[in-house]
Amino acid sequence: MKKYTLVWWKLAEMSFLMQCANRWSSLGWLGGKIVRFVFFFIFLTAIFRHVPNVAGYSLTQVTFFYLTFNIVDILAQLFFRGIYMIGRDIREGDMDFYLIQPVHPLFRISSNLIDFLDFLTLIPVLVLTGMVLPKILGALNFPELTLRLILYGLLCANGVTIAFSIHVLIASLTVRTQQMESTVWLYRDVASLGRFPSDVYSELFRAILTFVFPIAVMVSFPSKALLGILSWDKVALAFFLSSILLALSLGSWKSALKHYCSVSS
Repeated sequence: MKKYTLVWWKLAEMSFLMQCANRWSSLGWLGGKIVRFVFFFIFLTAIFRHVPNVAGYSLTQVTFFYLTFNIVDILAQLFFRGIYMIGRDIREGDMDFYLIQPVHPLFRISSNLIDFLDFLTLIPVLVLTGMVLPKILGALNFPELTLRLILYGLLCANGVTIAFSIHVLIASLTVRTQQMESTVWLYRDVASLGRFPSDVYSELFRAILTFVFPIAVMVSFPSKALLGILSWDKVALAFFLSSILLALSLGSWKSALKHYCSVSS
């Protein structure tokens, strides 16, 4: 664990120096992230000017769903952004070096790019979440409050695990095909559906977002757990699905490496 922590920290330092060297470009990306974040809040406010609730949720509750989406998504982007570069790594031959280094190649690829811009955007998201929580939790007693917060944290971590598994599946497909861009953007588009509570969608589409593309499990389940409206069988389902998806993704990765052809071969 100490070795992997040291490797991650060194890669993080390299990424930070690279972003500092391109500070104007980095500031532009950061500004774009903040503008998109603010504009969605304006969009939510515009909706609730005309309706009292959305699928039974108030503005504060829908805002919390959106903040939870950002927490899970930003954490996934912060730690797994390097996977997005695997296509380039394969084409340029860097993948060959990752396979012979004394760390797990999947860890090395995932940590290849640590995006500190995501870390900067995570700070206001956490601050806003802290401001919204008292309005949602109300006057809960301490045991109930503690239980909901722990369950929320565990399900958010479970959502990050699901995001990691999906990224690994995409990486496995890229090793086989060396094409990634369309698959990544498909994932990003589907993941954006998690900005709203899954209840706004039809029953069929909710099932798809739970069992096929588990975006609802990533985002809606943690938020519902904190609101106290998620049943225990769905809590168990969330961890079961993430375990199955993680095992499937790691198996797919091992299988893909068996079909990997070096650029020198």
